[in-house]
Amino acid sequence: MSLRTTPIKGLDDVRAFFDRLAPVYRDCHGKAEKLLRYRLGIIARLLERAGHGSLVEIGCGTGMHLFPLAARFERVHGTDLSPSMIEQAEHLRLGHPHGERIRLSVAPAESLSSVGDAEADAVLSVGALEHMLDQRQALREACRVLKPGGVFVCLTPNAEYVWYTRIAPWLRLSTKHLSTDRFLGKKKLTDLLETAGFEVERIGSWTFIPRGDMPPYLARILTLLDGVGRLLRVPSFRGGLYCRAARRG
Repeated sequence: MSLRTTPIKGLDDVRAFFDRLAPVYRDCHGKAEKLLRYRLGIIARLLERAGHGSLVEIGCGTGMHLFPLAARFERVHGTDLSPSMIEQAEHLRLGHPHGERIRLSVAPAESLSSVGDAEADAVLSVGALEHMLDQRQALREACRVLKPGGVFVCLTPNAEYVWYTRIAPWLRLSTKHLSTDRFLGKKKLTDLLETAGFEVERIGSWTFIPRGDMPPYLARILTLLDGVGRLLRVPSFRGGLYCRAARRG
């Protein structure tokens, strides 16, 4: 299969896209439980030495990353621009053993009106930054809601990935779910974070192969390249980019 890009004119179109996706939302890039455990392992390492008071996740979707982290924090707050995503998350919250610690609200990342200044010890974004229309403003908001020294943790696709830069363009295959999607490389992400008021502490690669967006034979090729990239430390062979950044001052 290959990906079809949805044309986007503004925030309402982005919201409508994720509202339609919410009832059937799932990880389509491999074995969902295995991939979730892998991502949560990365997140746990990036959250080391972060405070345990409050976590805010922007673009939380149905809460697949937020809910497993509820045991680590006194309070977790998931925000998403899609009311339908938050509705799905609320159904799951009601049956969660730490449901009383979880708060959910509808808000675009660029305007987190439901989160106060310097409220969070940590802010998380997983597979969401690339969909945000104003990434610079979204990162400013992430910085605003963090306490001084609080950490921002992000997992996002790597703009320098050979799939995005060479293979897909050569095969004339689309790589974007939304026409407005913007993938970031290390330098661009670092620049955006520093401009928003962060000091980047760690940035690197993780295994992300968008299997659901490509024919199976290409997924197998990219799996081999990921192994080579991990062994030889070739960032362009790795599909994911992670970072940990601290709010200055």
